[in-house]
Amino acid sequence: MYRLLAVLLLAVASHTANAFPSYASGGFRGADLMSSDEVKAHIARLMSLQTFTECESYMDAHEEDLQKRASAKQVTLPAKGGDPCKVMRFFGRIH
Repeated sequence: MYRLLAVLLLAVASHTANAFPSYASGGFRGADLMSSDEVKAHIARLMSLQTFTECESYMDAHEEDLQKRASAKQVTLPAKGGDPCKVMRFFGRIH
């Protein structure tokens, strides 16, 4: 039973090696307010983070930037659908 669980966890972890599949395609909240280069830089930055605190700090700054961009374009961002920092911590990408 434990062997099966370990195999399943490894499969899930390897599948999520890029943190979030939707991120790779630019399918995340606020991506439409960013250039393709900014999307790539954001994903790269997320993948380079090492700690949960570092991730939270980065995401807070990112959220502030998105809010400013949304206000400038007079659009409303959709509600947050999750916390990428918590997801990455769950999958062992950050500690």
